[in-house]
Amino acid sequence: MWRDPSGVPHVQADDLTALAHGHGYVTGLDRAWHVEVLRHRAEGRSAELVGPDGLDGDHLTLAADVPGTARRWWDAASARDREFFAAYARGISEALAETWPGTREVRELGLTERPVRPWDPWTPMAVHLDAHLLTGSLPEQLWRRRVRRELGDAWVPVLDAESPAAAGSNAWLVPGELSASGAPLLAADPHRVVEESGPYQPVCFSTPNVRVRGLALVGLPGVPHFGRTESAAWAITAAMTVTERVVDLELENRQGAWHVAATGERLEHRSVVLRARGGVERACSLRSCAAGFVLPGTPAAEAVLDAAVPRSTTTVTVVSPAPAADPARAFSACRELLSARTADDVMEAVSGWAVPCNDVVAADRDGACRHTVTGSFLGAAEPPRPLHGITVRANQRPSDPEASAARLACAPPHRARRAIHLLDAAVAEHGAVRHEDLLAAQLDTAAPHWPVLLRELFADTTSKAVSEPDVLSDPADASSEAVDVVRAALLDWDGSMAAGSRAASLFAVWRDAFVDELMRSTPLSVLSGPTGLPAVWDPFLHGPGRVGLAVENIVRRGPALGVDVHWCARAALERVALEHPGAALPPWGTLHAFTPWRSDPALSAADPVPVGGDTDCLLAAGTLPGTGPACVRVPAARVLWDLADPAASWWITPDPVARSESTEPPLHRWSRGEMDHALPWVPAGSVAMASGAGLTRSAGSEGLGGSGGSTGSAGKSINLGALPPLSDESAPGPRVVLRPVEPTRDAAVIHAWVSEPRARFWGMTGWTREQVCEVYEYLDASPTHHAWLLELDGTSMGIFQSYEPHADPVGATYRVEPGDLGVHVLLAPVRTRRPGLTGALGRLIIAQLARCGTRRIVAEPDVSNDRAVARLIATGFELGPTIRLPGKTGQLAFLRVDGFAESR
Repeated sequence: MWRDPSGVPHVQADDLTALAHGHGYVTGLDRAWHVEVLRHRAEGRSAELVGPDGLDGDHLTLAADVPGTARRWWDAASARDREFFAAYARGISEALAETWPGTREVRELGLTERPVRPWDPWTPMAVHLDAHLLTGSLPEQLWRRRVRRELGDAWVPVLDAESPAAAGSNAWLVPGELSASGAPLLAADPHRVVEESGPYQPVCFSTPNVRVRGLALVGLPGVPHFGRTESAAWAITAAMTVTERVVDLELENRQGAWHVAATGERLEHRSVVLRARGGVERACSLRSCAAGFVLPGTPAAEAVLDAAVPRSTTTVTVVSPAPAADPARAFSACRELLSARTADDVMEAVSGWAVPCNDVVAADRDGACRHTVTGSFLGAAEPPRPLHGITVRANQRPSDPEASAARLACAPPHRARRAIHLLDAAVAEHGAVRHEDLLAAQLDTAAPHWPVLLRELFADTTSKAVSEPDVLSDPADASSEAVDVVRAALLDWDGSMAAGSRAASLFAVWRDAFVDELMRSTPLSVLSGPTGLPAVWDPFLHGPGRVGLAVENIVRRGPALGVDVHWCARAALERVALEHPGAALPPWGTLHAFTPWRSDPALSAADPVPVGGDTDCLLAAGTLPGTGPACVRVPAARVLWDLADPAASWWITPDPVARSESTEPPLHRWSRGEMDHALPWVPAGSVAMASGAGLTRSAGSEGLGGSGGSTGSAGKSINLGALPPLSDESAPGPRVVLRPVEPTRDAAVIHAWVSEPRARFWGMTGWTREQVCEVYEYLDASPTHHAWLLELDGTSMGIFQSYEPHADPVGATYRVEPGDLGVHVLLAPVRTRRPGLTGALGRLIIAQLARCGTRRIVAEPDVSNDRAVARLIATGFELGPTIRLPGKTGQLAFLRVDGFAESR
């Protein structure tokens, strides 16, 4: 295992099973507390770690039979998948045995003496199922049921408002013909509640036939949501499908046992005792019938069921999750995606996926682009289909009527429309979409729909008195001048929720006051009461929060149901004017600061960071309007994959833990909109001794706003020394210098060299000078690939290029070792060649590499370049296998530098 300069792990192994073991081990090292919390939740035992607040969640987990489902799917899985998952569980168990007592959270909570038992092979499946138990349609169906009961059917479409409260994402795919690189681009940012270090763990994997970077779900092997191999990439969003059937069943008690009234079926029942830290115990009942499991109710509802009074009746909610089409393949994608080479391979790998239901986009370096919906849901299957043009998936409702019928609680269309607008504008301006265009879209903080709504709301909200609704809320007694100041400021606001905007703060404060008025002064007030379910459901069924998410729809459709939105808007203006005289507020980022949620509130929290954005912005740092400005959900990661080059991979997560001594926590770079270079990093050799080069180079994302780290091809010139004198000379030979290539200055001479027939293997035959210049501009900006001119007493004699194999396609063809450095050399044609020049230059270069930490030199000339292969053999290189690379079949060759001097 290696770690890049930002602390991201890279696991090398001989096969996929060993890779899963290493992945589990590094997960146990880095996320010990979090994985144990997740495991305890999946077993219905989280309260034992985090206290009585976890009891309701534990009851729900056991009622849904998460552990039993995981065990059944494990039993059904193929031998290879069982081996893969067992190895991952074994790796986590080994790491926990080493790290648990010293884990900071364990020490803070006084749990150092609490033993950790090994994970079962099916535990990762249970962890994943439990983590996604509430990300399907169940919360939305329960919310709609509450609205029907308390307000009536007419309010359901008003308060639905296409507003997902649990999870959502952006995922965009740009085809090669619209990409600046000429190959497909994928960008994604999943929106989630971030607990601890977040649900996603950046990881890199490599075996002799596999090289992958991606975001692993903590507790699950592989990278099933966001990842890329050398030639294929994929990303997901939540598909917003209907994933459960929910019914209310009337029960009647017959001789002390509950039966379904309509069918006479007797409920299955068993009792369990849940335990919480501090010695708290709770007896619970788990009930089910042929229609599904009985959803645990409030203590009062559970008491009625437990009392089981003969001849009594009651009503329960029964939930039936959509069945997995093939339990044997429910988790196969975790392993199979690691070997995907094409977009069609990705489609095949995810075809058996069960939970959660995902909207998947994929592409490959040959230009194929695909989309499918995977997972278990109630509705017609949506098979893979080719994609054309820019594809934006932002949880919006599909245009296809059949697909739309299977969706529930899709997101409002604002994010999707905004993304399409920005990417189309990039094409119009630049002719193609660039990396920086995708990142700028991910960080976009515009909410252009809100200024339009404000103008509608304030059209009749002048300083004159307005009629009050039937239910008075006594708006604050603010002067008309103060109200007009707030109103004018809001009407002047451009819709930007940028972190530095004070107008955004004013808008958010007014919006909270507006929602409060809606909850106090309209029929919506009935939603202020209890939800009718245990506290675990409050985040999904909380009246003010859900009304806040639907406020745009309420403005549009509420008046038809008796809501005076103009009066509420006026009352909110008066309140804000009274509480914030002069509309003076701090910048939005100060009010909207973010820190990851802790699984136990007693744990110390990370320092908050300022963020911009809002629920409906592309930078979906979401609030619950009406409940304050704090971030509820944020982009839990950002990724960008360019299929033109495996090294063109970028990512960041809001992890508050610094996993490298040389960098700050990723959370801070995330909040600034930066990204890190995603490479399967192995400490490489180097050409120069300069600080920041080679082994200590930052993985920051140059060109994408990344943090420190060296850029530029080579830095300063390197004096290699003088060539040895010839046999008839007494004075030293010419002095050899490696001078960094300056693309604009040197393009003409390089173009002349590479255009010679003898340089056909350099791969630039027929190129223009401008094309050559572009390549060397790319190398000049690269932190991992460098180019120099070889100069003899100031005269240019050739090109020397080096690359760090982990950042090059070559690194996917063999097992990269620490200190490896790849090289290419092209000597220019000369009228009079100095005898022994090639060998002498080679020895000077090798000596320089050895001094700078290079342990092994890697070369891969075209297999048909007999002269180059012969020269490598004569120099002492050992030939490896032939390899397929873009544009050629190469002959791998290796020279161990530490033994070179002695052998010569």
